[in-house]
Amino acid sequence: MEFISCETANDKFGKTEQQCNNGDVSIDWLQNANINTQNRAYQREKVAKESWKQAIMRTVLVDSYAGIPEIHIRVVGTEGKGWKFELIDGQQRITAILDFLNNEYPLPNDMIFKTQEDSFDISGLTVKELRNMFPAIWETLSEYRISCKWYEDLSDLQTAHLFIEVLNNVNDMKPQEIRNAILGFYSDYVRDTARFEPHELFTRTITKVKNTEKQNLKYFSSSFSLSGRMEVDEFLSELLYLHFNDAKKGISHLSHKRWVENIQKAEGDYASSFTAKKKADELLNFALSIVKAVPNEFKVKLNSMTTMMLVLYAKDLCARFGDINRDKYASAFFKTHLLWSDTNKQLYRNETTINLNQMPPFNELFGGKNGNAIQTIFKVLDIELEKGEIDFGIIKLDLRKSFKKADIVRKWQEQEGKCAITELALTEDNIAGDHIVPRSAGIVAGGVTEYDNLQVIGKLDNIKKSNMSNEVYKEKIA
Repeated sequence: MEFISCETANDKFGKTEQQCNNGDVSIDWLQNANINTQNRAYQREKVAKESWKQAIMRTVLVDSYAGIPEIHIRVVGTEGKGWKFELIDGQQRITAILDFLNNEYPLPNDMIFKTQEDSFDISGLTVKELRNMFPAIWETLSEYRISCKWYEDLSDLQTAHLFIEVLNNVNDMKPQEIRNAILGFYSDYVRDTARFEPHELFTRTITKVKNTEKQNLKYFSSSFSLSGRMEVDEFLSELLYLHFNDAKKGISHLSHKRWVENIQKAEGDYASSFTAKKKADELLNFALSIVKAVPNEFKVKLNSMTTMMLVLYAKDLCARFGDINRDKYASAFFKTHLLWSDTNKQLYRNETTINLNQMPPFNELFGGKNGNAIQTIFKVLDIELEKGEIDFGIIKLDLRKSFKKADIVRKWQEQEGKCAITELALTEDNIAGDHIVPRSAGIVAGGVTEYDNLQVIGKLDNIKKSNMSNEVYKEKIA
């Protein structure tokens, strides 16, 4: 096994026989090399606090006898005139140093840099102050070396395996961290939508508690804690799994993991792209509209599991009836939650869970995501829905979306071959059945898929009109 320093890297890589070699790198090299130090799909979120970063700088400059633990670097390939690298393990240690170099935080207090001849107080200095006031110490920092292992010719899967199975004890890793090691287009969507380019549902806010910054989710309760262990990724992937695989069947870590593996295999549904992105985005937009409608008094209950059930039962109602009034539904959900969790009323006393055990208070059902828990939650909500004493905001729609072809042709003939809106002549290959009263208006308003609510217009007009009324569309194209 060769020893490869960063200064000899460009001459060595592509020529060594070993996939893994020992070596070391300087901080100066890390700052200037073409190296990706950002979180990869298989890595945890960056969670280092400023005090932790400052402790790293103390190790580098003051307690240098301790040394920074070994890091692991993947040689990805050539780019331009040099090599491109990826930091597999040691991301927090290295970014702590680079963040100081980027002037993101000062050195800690009580920092005394000692030489054989003298001592220098560098407490609280920024990188610019250190460079200007103590150029020799700055030079020592730049030349500080960290031992490393270099890896060549590793595939993405081998790299993920190295990070999960070798460099980190899997028993210490959350299920989502392990699932994120299964690389693919679905995993990319989950990671990006939850963290890197988050959907509005996952908007973060920052609060300060005793000079410590804490990150929260804007639309969830504080009990949905963020500790940097991919909690939002977990929520999103579980929500998608339940939505795509029949929520009432529940979810387990094993079934979830196998699903994520299977859909991203070479023969999987999302092997070449995440073709369900539009469907997933629509679910998140729907979830956001429901969560925003939750009354202030109940927002404290919006943890991961409760929010998931709130959204999925709403989807179930829409599938059965057409649509819901978001405000009425959100209120009804939590009224039911309070009513069936009341240990004085004990409405659950004469009911059983789906597996025929004694039903516990409603709030206790939200401790698991198995089929028994979810189906029992839906059962209780259905009981209150059928009673009719609580308004769930049901908007009944005619679930038939399309008119029969024969009826469209018949209506076209009745319209003497003309568009009902523009009155321009239409050929038979350019006709589309359109609802006079849009389906979105609901059954009560007359938005049904019945012959009396049918008009024939051109295909392009049908797309542009969407759910607009005739009057609004006529004004739009006038």
